[in-house]
Amino acid sequence: MATKASRSKGAGRWNVAARTLAAIPANYVLTSLAIACLARLLPMRPEEASVAATLFSFALFAVLALIAFAVRSVVRLWLAMVGAGLLLGGGLWLSIVTGGRL
Repeated sequence: MATKASRSKGAGRWNVAARTLAAIPANYVLTSLAIACLARLLPMRPEEASVAATLFSFALFAVLALIAFAVRSVVRLWLAMVGAGLLLGGGLWLSIVTGGRL
């Protein structure tokens, strides 16, 4: 029979695992979508927009990784990341379908 301490330890491990997955692979996908959208929206030559967006990606990735471990609720973290991913993915898809830069 599991004791209260062992149940909370197991829940803590799942919490850390969910936050780690949000902080690294999910964060990479979200940052990639955000940077692709930003590179298409910046009002400059495409080469310059790509470089500027890529430079911003380092800061964005670090901030999102910190947020993944700072928020209280893992469920809200994942809902926010999935929602932002869907929004950014839809914007990127719309930009590509309409023929390039917005």
